[in-house]
Amino acid sequence: MFYTDIPTTAEIRRLAEVRDPVCVSLALRTTPVTQEVQQDRIKFANLAHSALEQVPAMALGKADRAGLEAGLADIAEDDEFWAHQSESLVVFATPERTRTYRLPNHLVDDAQVSDRLHLPPLLRAVAFPHNAVVLVLGQNAVRVIEMTGNAPVGEIRVTGMPTSAAEVARKASIAGRSPKGRLQGSEGQKVHLLAFARRVDSALRSVLAGRDTPLIVVANEPLRSVFLSVCSHGAVLHGHPDGVSETSSDTDIAAAARGLIDGHYRDEVRALCDTYAVRAGIRRATSKVTDIARSSTFGGVDTLMVNMEKTLSGRIDPEDGRVSYAAEGAETYDILSELACRTLLTGGRVLSVRQEDLPEVEPVAALLRHPV
Repeated sequence: MFYTDIPTTAEIRRLAEVRDPVCVSLALRTTPVTQEVQQDRIKFANLAHSALEQVPAMALGKADRAGLEAGLADIAEDDEFWAHQSESLVVFATPERTRTYRLPNHLVDDAQVSDRLHLPPLLRAVAFPHNAVVLVLGQNAVRVIEMTGNAPVGEIRVTGMPTSAAEVARKASIAGRSPKGRLQGSEGQKVHLLAFARRVDSALRSVLAGRDTPLIVVANEPLRSVFLSVCSHGAVLHGHPDGVSETSSDTDIAAAARGLIDGHYRDEVRALCDTYAVRAGIRRATSKVTDIARSSTFGGVDTLMVNMEKTLSGRIDPEDGRVSYAAEGAETYDILSELACRTLLTGGRVLSVRQEDLPEVEPVAALLRHPV
């Protein structure tokens, strides 16, 4: 089973504001198979040791250093925590606090030490969530499945969810003829399906309210179209997962839904690259780090795409956005992560992508609110 802790955008903005003389950011691939986690624990301990070695001797007092070491050691020694993992783990640690995020993404092992947190590994989980809710809808049965990655986490028991269209209609079947003077045949059936769909949508709100989690609908026509016409959730994915129906297993449905989600995100990135090509001609898109640094400092970046596996060491002036490159160390930080933070804190959107998804050879690209 997968266990995930997908942060909200508001939570990432709070993380972007963290400043401390020493902030440790660790990322590593993990396995959800409990019997195989020992190697992950060893890898985490090695990454933590590597990060602590990067902390300058004078950067922390004795008590603060002990607090930082203790926070990381507590994670390494927590048997229950390691028994419940996903595909990757991100850990943020300061002398006062440690935070862990179990993610469905496949991350590269990394250890960063600076005066702020290294966020790109976390951003992809928010930009392209690997979790989804699948509504498997039939006239005589309803299932709601939560999925992460390619695997179904399990069926969700939804309070108030009707079991069938006939239950809502208070009839043995909605296919039969109605008494004289009432709606009959296909017209009457459509009315009953609409009532059923509204009840399903109302029940789903308790699961989806306040979430941007993608909703995938598996249903035959005409019930699928009827439900989509009344669905109130704002993140419904268009299209039907290939090769599955309401009678398919949870595992088959999750695998088919994964393909639908991946296609949706590919289309989204492709559309952003198309927009980039158009705006580059009017100086409202750029891949130059120095231009993006200035724009993000003054709230000028609308959308930022950044290579999640690349780092550029240095600093960005907080007043004018001037970039200074320098060797990696406790006195510097990842410039790409800082660009992401400044964009988020000024209301922009950040997508952590892979290099092949970017429109240029540079590890970052931005759509701007104003020409540069």
